[in-house]
Amino acid sequence: MSLILFIRDVEGERPIEAERLPLRVGTGSDCDLRLPGPGGGPVMMLDVLDDVPFVQPVGRDGSMAINGEPLTASRRLRDGDELHYFGSRVVIHLDEARLTLEVLLEDSAYVTKPPELGDTGERPAEETIAPTAFRRASEMPQAAAERTGHGTLRWIIGAALTVLVVISFLLFTAKSVKFEVTPGEPDSFSVSGGWFRMPLGDRVLLRKGSYTVQVSQQGYFDVSRNFEVGDEQNVIIDIEMRKLPGHVTVVTNPPTDAVVTINESEVGPAPFGPIELLPGEHSVSVRARRFLPYGGVINVPGLGRHEQLSVQLVPRWSEVEITSEPPGARIYAGEQEVGETPATIELMEGTHQVSVVRDGYSAWDGTLVAEPNTQVALPVIRLQPANARLRVNSIPRGANVTVNGRYRGQSPISLDLAPDVNYEIGLSKAGYGMTSRKVRLEAAASDSITVDLTARTGTLTVNVEPADATVYVDGQARGTGSTTLRLSSAPHRIEVRKAGYESWSRTVTPRPGYPQTLSARLRSQEEIERESVALERQTAVGQVLRLVEPGTFTLGSSRSEQGRRANEVIVPVRLSGSFLIGVKEVSNREFSQFRANHDSGADIHPSMAGDNNPVANVTWADAVQYCNWLSAREGLTPVYKEEFGEWIAIRPLPDGYRLPTEAEWAWAIRYQGGNGALKFSWGKDWPPRRDAGNYADKSAADLVPTIIPTYDDGFASTAEGGRFPANAVGIFDGAGNVAEWVNDYYTVPTPGVSSPLVDPLGPERGQSYVIRGSSWRHASPTELRLSFRDYGKDPRPDVGFRVARNAD
Repeated sequence: MSLILFIRDVEGERPIEAERLPLRVGTGSDCDLRLPGPGGGPVMMLDVLDDVPFVQPVGRDGSMAINGEPLTASRRLRDGDELHYFGSRVVIHLDEARLTLEVLLEDSAYVTKPPELGDTGERPAEETIAPTAFRRASEMPQAAAERTGHGTLRWIIGAALTVLVVISFLLFTAKSVKFEVTPGEPDSFSVSGGWFRMPLGDRVLLRKGSYTVQVSQQGYFDVSRNFEVGDEQNVIIDIEMRKLPGHVTVVTNPPTDAVVTINESEVGPAPFGPIELLPGEHSVSVRARRFLPYGGVINVPGLGRHEQLSVQLVPRWSEVEITSEPPGARIYAGEQEVGETPATIELMEGTHQVSVVRDGYSAWDGTLVAEPNTQVALPVIRLQPANARLRVNSIPRGANVTVNGRYRGQSPISLDLAPDVNYEIGLSKAGYGMTSRKVRLEAAASDSITVDLTARTGTLTVNVEPADATVYVDGQARGTGSTTLRLSSAPHRIEVRKAGYESWSRTVTPRPGYPQTLSARLRSQEEIERESVALERQTAVGQVLRLVEPGTFTLGSSRSEQGRRANEVIVPVRLSGSFLIGVKEVSNREFSQFRANHDSGADIHPSMAGDNNPVANVTWADAVQYCNWLSAREGLTPVYKEEFGEWIAIRPLPDGYRLPTEAEWAWAIRYQGGNGALKFSWGKDWPPRRDAGNYADKSAADLVPTIIPTYDDGFASTAEGGRFPANAVGIFDGAGNVAEWVNDYYTVPTPGVSSPLVDPLGPERGQSYVIRGSSWRHASPTELRLSFRDYGKDPRPDVGFRVARNAD
């Protein structure tokens, strides 16, 4: 459903085409909806995204308001909202698929009002002007004037001379300042500071002191710049305004499943956008399975404009028209039946073995080279009658049958062959050997062959515990206890089952001449329950920590990984001991027990103050002091100490609560404790699947500069911890919700390390700390990768932490 836009004013009601969006509302001559006012100045941009109307201010001006509040950022429009600008009102009426802008001008100071009449609306009665009597000047009273005239004149002359002296002093002691703004004339320009400012042509006279110049222009970032006026008589200040980013939407023609990559970073499926891009050139590539890849460069003008890139995809296939005499013959491309003559088939670019087969006729075989985006019509294929027939059987059934290397189907099958011609009949089946037979049939002959395919087998021994467990192969019971099997060299599903125990399964392909052994130890339900209890522990305030076993892995990411940053240097790492890590990030409720009245950002969005939402707006020092407080609650040794006003970790790390090291964080969250490395928390493909995590989505459009247009997790800011699925270790929100402080000082590792670093803790000193994971404010593939590294030292509304400690 698409919104239809109407404008209702004194001229009546009229529709606005969707192509005219975004709609510029303001007082300038270039506005689509022009209101009475001084002309020029900031404007309001009205647009619709996914059938949701919104308004965005361009430039700063206190005269723009919505529902009586200053309009300073993008706002979603709802039914009944009122936009105010220089006294004019625009009332929003939103009814299902209809959006009406009602323009009301009665309160505008720029609209000339008619003269007020009496209560009856009648013209007032004409007045009679009475003449006054003529009096001579000599008869007028003059006594008072004679007494004060000379004194007043002297006072006026003295005051005027004083003003002239002051003005002359100011003019001669002021400095001439010229502002050169690029590009062109700005929409608004102001200088604040000091008390004397006098415009003089293209310059401003200012006295010595500190000043601030503010410049705004549509399509550019606002400029607010401080400057000093000193002893120099003539000053020139250059102000270069930066263009606002542009917005680009990529669509394909024809519409198809395609993947869009911008600046070598995969951004999502087509149609994709709008995506915010800086002004300048950007590389764009589009890949679709059945089309040639597209690659090009677009020049984004920026200035807040929206551009649409329509990519014309070129088919990768050739359309081949095949007819036969007689018709009704089956068409094979390789081993796949693709149609029946007459037919037009699609062959992907490359070389294809094509066969045309009809019962009672000799098959036609040919080789075709398909070129992309072409149409080819083959000459009529005249099939020759075949009066010789061969029936091909195999043991087992279902073998692939070829004639002179060309696929004909699966056994059992009847082949029509030309007489007195030598043929090689080939048979093959997965897990069995390949074999062939040579045949030559006489005219009108009918013959059959049966080929017993020799199974290619391998030996597989399955050792089981407990000893009375049952071994299954492809769902069929094959023995109890340890069992040795001879199986064909095809994939088989091996399962071991016993009532009251957890089942065990593997997929195995036996190899002839290479015996294999599998060992299956089943865990009882009681054992599983005991292990699950041992895997988790609770803190004094009820936080659950998960045990993670040690392992060897690599920090960083490959140079070939799209979105990789330069600080993601590959470093081999070995963790020698187990550790415990919080399954959830520390919540507002938990942190408030340590520090009451902490504000995680309720002024940004109310949900950020939720009790079960993760704490944010904390520094690294706040986080480690919380860890020490938690250690004290349980009588553990604090991990951090304060030296010269700075908190540092004690080495080696004591048994108290702490932040996870960067290596521990990566092992537990990205590598899932050895259960496999992940590119994103949900897998390897972009964009995120539904409910993958709490990221910058449609719900957060009013709070963040960039969103994932195709994603909606339902949360504008933070969500309750554990709202989204955990990883294989049972850890929640390793990506999304809030990013996390870790124990290490930030540094860029030295490339080329070949030997694993054992239990790395990072540098002993530094200026900032490592931040791992993405947050509710992140939307790009670069940031959402689990190898993404950030750093900082100041609190942020999207950075929190989780606790960890050494395992006993």
